[in-house]
Amino acid sequence: MVTINATAPIATWCPAVSQQNALASVALIHQIVGPGLHLADDHLGDLRRSGLTDETIAAHRIVTVPPALIAPLLGYDPKPVGSAYLIASPGFPDGFYRLKVFPSYQDHRGATVKYLQPPRSGVRLFRPVMSRDAVADPSIPLWVIEGEKKALAGAQLGLAAIGILGVEGWHLAGHMTLHPDFDAIPLRGRRVELAIDGDVHHNPNVRRAAARLAHALRMRGAQPRLVMLPDGGS
Repeated sequence: MVTINATAPIATWCPAVSQQNALASVALIHQIVGPGLHLADDHLGDLRRSGLTDETIAAHRIVTVPPALIAPLLGYDPKPVGSAYLIASPGFPDGFYRLKVFPSYQDHRGATVKYLQPPRSGVRLFRPVMSRDAVADPSIPLWVIEGEKKALAGAQLGLAAIGILGVEGWHLAGHMTLHPDFDAIPLRGRRVELAIDGDVHHNPNVRRAAARLAHALRMRGAQPRLVMLPDGGS
């Protein structure tokens, strides 16, 4: 069972024992095989099609998960899923992770599921390792980009990029202020480019979420601007 304290979800959520064991198994695989790329061909192809270099993939320790570890990592059995790769530390804080699943599938609401994570684990900011110095420099425009892969692609271009997990991934559930992970990022007086997925063009819910994010940033003294991205997959 996942333990969570609703009053302090950032400080207290941690993987359950079975999830910790699964993460330890993935870490052991890394240790045994050493540095470099450890991905199934279709997983590596997915990342490369997103514009990521092998160096970026290896630096962020993105790795194919042995199928037997998918259910233990999630805490449930995602029956439509045949394989997955793990996105965890160093892009995310220790203990937080998501799985990119194959194949993607439709949930009971008809929404397409591409990523899964443990129930009630919330959201965190994704911080590409190569952009951290730039993100810490308030004189450099900050790019808030929807999705881990897009954030990595932006960081490869030299942008001060961070990633949010979906258009609502900038805040905790039940709150409309910025996620506590933003506290470590200087915002006052800073230009912030909001790079939201292409459905902001035609989805009013996405437009409203982007507007709320812009308002929350302005409340912290930032100068946000919406950057329109082309439609496309993630």
